[in-house]
Amino acid sequence: MIAESTTKRLKWDFKNDVDLIRYKNVHTVCEESRCPNRYECSAHGVATYLIGGSECTRACKFCHIATAKPIALESIALKERQDILESAIARKYRYLVITSVARDDDELGLAEHFAQITRDLLDRSIQVELLVPDFHGRPEFLSLIGDASPTVIAHNMETIKRLSPHIRPQAKYERSLEFFRFWRERYPTILRKSGFMVGLGETREEVSALLKDMRDTQIEIVTVGQYMQPSHEQATVEKQYTSAEFADIENEVSALGFLACEVGPFVRSSYMAASTMAKISAEQMRRRNG
Repeated sequence: MIAESTTKRLKWDFKNDVDLIRYKNVHTVCEESRCPNRYECSAHGVATYLIGGSECTRACKFCHIATAKPIALESIALKERQDILESAIARKYRYLVITSVARDDDELGLAEHFAQITRDLLDRSIQVELLVPDFHGRPEFLSLIGDASPTVIAHNMETIKRLSPHIRPQAKYERSLEFFRFWRERYPTILRKSGFMVGLGETREEVSALLKDMRDTQIEIVTVGQYMQPSHEQATVEKQYTSAEFADIENEVSALGFLACEVGPFVRSSYMAASTMAKISAEQMRRRNG
């Protein structure tokens, strides 16, 4: 099992970081959600591109992305694909993370959008990690994405079972677990990844229960980070975890047998994802070679 914790804060050149993150006005979840790592990742040439527009149909209590009636997908999808492909080629990416706002108004269109952009990137020999909403668990939509063969499929649990109805009221804890059962059964060669936050009021025992549920559904990659309130409109921080507490969680993740993890206060679901995949590839080769 491969793990990497991060607690360091590095100073980057602000202007260069923002220029990279906002390349050609492509939306990134890094900026829209005010990710604390957005300057660190950007300085390494890494960004998580956001498709489906910049307004979400859901209103999760931890997220800073705007909730509104979004613009019609058919009016923006082609330009989003073109702009992201142009950006990826210009930056010579070999690994890219694509996520989206929830589009409960047009889940078929969003699934097709994910699938097409995946194919576009794979045609350029760029590996693709997709961080997707639950699509209400509908297999016909998930299959459209799976048939495009991304390297990694990610969907975040976000929090423990008890808090899930409050923190993400339009999602369901059990539906997210069922999401991963679908991928395990239908597309077993696609790596499965999920993440959650701590500091929302969970107990340590509830964290263990969540990790067990994640392992039971054969999620392979886990990210765990400290929740930080992005503005006064989101849920408050109930607890700041110490380095020792994160180390304890990381040890538990290791003991449960996950393939890889990123655990630490500033970790987010797509934190340095290409680096995680490089470590996984090296570990898989080591295991094959005995």
